[in-house]
Amino acid sequence: MRDFSGRHERDCEVVRRAFTLVELLVVMGVIGLLMSLLLPVLGKAQESARRTACLSNLRQVHLTYQFYALANKDHVPLGYRAGRKQFNSMVYSATSGKFCLFGILHMTNSLPQPQVFFCPSDGDPRSMFASDVNPWPPGVDTTKHTYAGYGCRPEVELPDEFQLVPGVKIPRLSDFRNKAIFADLTALPARLNTRHKTGVNVLYGDGSARWIERSFFDADLMKCTAIVPAANPYQDKIWAVFDRF
Repeated sequence: MRDFSGRHERDCEVVRRAFTLVELLVVMGVIGLLMSLLLPVLGKAQESARRTACLSNLRQVHLTYQFYALANKDHVPLGYRAGRKQFNSMVYSATSGKFCLFGILHMTNSLPQPQVFFCPSDGDPRSMFASDVNPWPPGVDTTKHTYAGYGCRPEVELPDEFQLVPGVKIPRLSDFRNKAIFADLTALPARLNTRHKTGVNVLYGDGSARWIERSFFDADLMKCTAIVPAANPYQDKIWAVFDRF
């Protein structure tokens, strides 16, 4: 008589393995569900950390400006170029072959930590530190512009390498103790959409920095559909909003 006990045990083992696979699929499904619930929370936590790092960057930017002001009779490069107040973040212009705006800080060796001029939340290579399209150091590749990740207050129009041009009116840092001097980019809505999205961090002349919700200035920002002089009044209104906080 044939002994089927071994075969019976193997069949039972197959059944047990089948049940184990089902259980594994259930566990995987539960894990997937938990991940779908937790990932948005983790994403918000990461953005909160980057926002805090962004505020820290801006406070270090203020120190850089203070040192520059001390060496230049309180004068600091707060302005814009080429007649467009949205051009307030350029460091080097490949068109003119010159440094511009706060690129003068780099030109005069006043920028020991250039990374602090770039927002850690930014996902746009055009305003990220040392990307393929935004090289650092600036001016090494003379065919490419270099932009910072923040924009300065578009107070006055400044010529490129303004420190070499006689008679140019340069703002004084002490005149902006209670006013905004630096912020996340607000030239176009897209500049916000690639970083914090719901607001901006803003630096003030007294060294303080704070978060401002986009809802306070979004109506004026949405009117800046292109980088043109016609957008200048709306840029002024955005910075006036910053001054109120």
